[in-house]
Amino acid sequence: MSTARLLVAVALVISAVAAYLLQSGPEERIAMLVRDGRNAEAVIEIERLLATGAARPRVLMTLAILQDSAGERTRATDLMELYVLSRPRDRDALAWLVQAYEASDDVDGLIESQAKLAAVDPSPAQIGRLVALYRYHGRFAEESAALERFAEQGALTTDQLERLAQLLAAEGRIQRAVEVLRGLDERLDDAAERPRRLLFELLIGQGRFEEAAERAKRWLTAWRKPWLAAQLTQRFAARAPLPEARDLAMTSAALHPDAKLYLAKSLAEQGNRRLATALLLGWPYEGMPLTKPNIDGYVAAAAATGIPTLIWSRFSMLRSRPGEKEAQALYAEAIAAEYGLSAIAMLQPALPDDVLRKRPVFAARIALHRGQQLRARQILAEAKLEAMTAAELAQWLDFVLQLNTAQGALATLQNLEQRMQLPEGLHAAYRALAARLGRPTGPAIAIATSRHLAGISR
Repeated sequence: MSTARLLVAVALVISAVAAYLLQSGPEERIAMLVRDGRNAEAVIEIERLLATGAARPRVLMTLAILQDSAGERTRATDLMELYVLSRPRDRDALAWLVQAYEASDDVDGLIESQAKLAAVDPSPAQIGRLVALYRYHGRFAEESAALERFAEQGALTTDQLERLAQLLAAEGRIQRAVEVLRGLDERLDDAAERPRRLLFELLIGQGRFEEAAERAKRWLTAWRKPWLAAQLTQRFAARAPLPEARDLAMTSAALHPDAKLYLAKSLAEQGNRRLATALLLGWPYEGMPLTKPNIDGYVAAAAATGIPTLIWSRFSMLRSRPGEKEAQALYAEAIAAEYGLSAIAMLQPALPDDVLRKRPVFAARIALHRGQQLRARQILAEAKLEAMTAAELAQWLDFVLQLNTAQGALATLQNLEQRMQLPEGLHAAYRALAARLGRPTGPAIAIATSRHLAGISR
């Protein structure tokens, strides 16, 4: 190549470099330094640029990241805060600050940056983290304010709305809490209970009994839980006027007829005798069998009201029905359980013998109460054991052992066993008693009997 051409080429290269330097700004040069891994030079360049006051926001972020990588976390955080002042909606920068403050255990910085991030990104996750920070650090007023602010934007989940209502109620802002819970009630599925129960309590506290009752009836229909129906009814009856309380109680009883007597007893024990009485009127209810649990439940509930006529008027009604002998005996036994045996033993006119024998253990107790031991032994000996429950059989055995000698009790059991009428539940007691007295049981009895008839000595 000639000298002239070489000079021209050098001139062209110098011109190209000069043109690049003229066009390349400080941000581009910093980017090139960072790209080439020359971070220390990039930091010097950025610091120089900051000193001139000509640095753009993006340069601040770059320097912050470089300072963080160099271990200068405090300096990096300060620079990122400066960047956020000019770019307040930059989610990445705000998320970086949240992580930085969390790593340095700076609670105030963490909460402030998380609040900014949640304002930019009001997602359930970001809001949830913010309110959790407020709650964990006992900043409940700020938690409430944040939740209320996001509620106005329609950004809260059902759980967050419930939490807002709880905080509002705790602050005494009952009306606002009710408004939140009313809106929440429309969003919840049928199974949700807790926020609705809070709304129920707040409505009662405000004296909004009609609304509370109407909402409760709708909820109870969906919930199908007898214990919850009874609980809400009791809470309502403690404050509401009788007409509204009776309406809810009747709805609850209609939804759960098997729990009606339990509800009546609970209300009576609560002191609401008039409402309990309203539930007990008309017993026995249509379609209700006169079983021991139903009769015991009625007598216990009526006794809890402290109104004797509820018990004795129903007893008189049963005694007027010849076909209800077992129900009469069960009712008499329930009365004795509440008021003692004397209430039945001294009854005039006395219960007929055929009624009492429907409950032989109870009849034996009555006879013993009157001092009639022979009659008690006779009733027990003639009892139909196959119809008794395990508990009744245990009572029957106790009476047999109490009213007879050991030999006499064994004879009774042995007689039943030989006729194949001894219930399975009494076999162990029979064998134990026989062993104690040195007497054979089972097949051994048949062998001994055969030997005796054949004249063969033992």
